[in-house]
Amino acid sequence: MVIILIDVHCHINLYLALDIVIKNALDVGVEKIIAVAMSSMSQERVLEIASKNSNVFASLGIHPEEVKANDKIEHQLDSVITFIENSKESICAIGEIGLDHYFVKDKELYPLQKTIFDKMLTLAQDLKLPVNLHTKGAEKLVFDTLLSYKIPNVNIHWYSGPEEFLKIGIDRGYYFSITPAISYSPAVKKVALGVDMEHILLESDGPVEYSGEMGVPAMIKNVLHSISKLRNVKTEELEKQIEENTRKIFSKIF
Repeated sequence: MVIILIDVHCHINLYLALDIVIKNALDVGVEKIIAVAMSSMSQERVLEIASKNSNVFASLGIHPEEVKANDKIEHQLDSVITFIENSKESICAIGEIGLDHYFVKDKELYPLQKTIFDKMLTLAQDLKLPVNLHTKGAEKLVFDTLLSYKIPNVNIHWYSGPEEFLKIGIDRGYYFSITPAISYSPAVKKVALGVDMEHILLESDGPVEYSGEMGVPAMIKNVLHSISKLRNVKTEELEKQIEENTRKIFSKIF
């Protein structure tokens, strides 16, 4: 069996040289990319890119920072939900969704953020889809909220929060996707070491920058090698396990 690499969390609609980004990914063995939407504007674009590229798969949802970036989001929410429902056959997950009390400082926006998160979780539950989650600075509330829903599978993307919630996530069987920040971030290294191998995934979160370099899906090959070295596990063994993990949580992309 040929083992493949999968980037489970990438903002692919934000790249200007999209064709080059996809080609470079394929050149290093990254055969599948999950494109996550963030804003009300990006839902259609993510779906369009996925429809035109056989190795790109759409995950639709509203990012928690949208409450800060878009003052119309509350009024657009119902139409976004309807759009996602109508696109259910074409998507593999709901995301990027969650809560953020770190980059969003205005506490008056938190109730709306929570309302959006609850509606997105209800959508995931109704559509029986996994979720791609953002938890920055709101880890406890995110983990508490998840208990009220029956979600098929949960992926916590780029976790860097308190260790106590990392342990709760591990105990609940959540997946954790590791970014290129593993090369310099003690928090990311702790996640890569602490999560059992059956629940580790790979992500670029591109085009976010890492030490001044734009993140791209091709970088997850280096992330794989970093985890392999950190855990003292053969790269081939880890690669095989991560593909199996990805097949379990994001089964629709296979």
